[in-house]
Amino acid sequence: MESQYFWMSLDDLEQIVIGNGEVLLINKNGESTRIGTTVDEARKRLTDFGKDEDFPDFMNDYNG
Repeated sequence: MESQYFWMSLDDLEQIVIGNGEVLLINKNGESTRIGTTVDEARKRLTDFGKDEDFPDFMNDYNG
């Protein structure tokens, strides 16, 4: 996957990757979960998962 942007979690165990028209949450084992096709959708899913505080830069700074 060719990514345009990515963010690491505060504990460096997960990352968010935006590329190819989707937003993925990838864990330390390389398993990915599609959390949206838009930033707003991905932010809502992260909040639903209780992971929004793990990615403060993505939740607050990125407006893509």
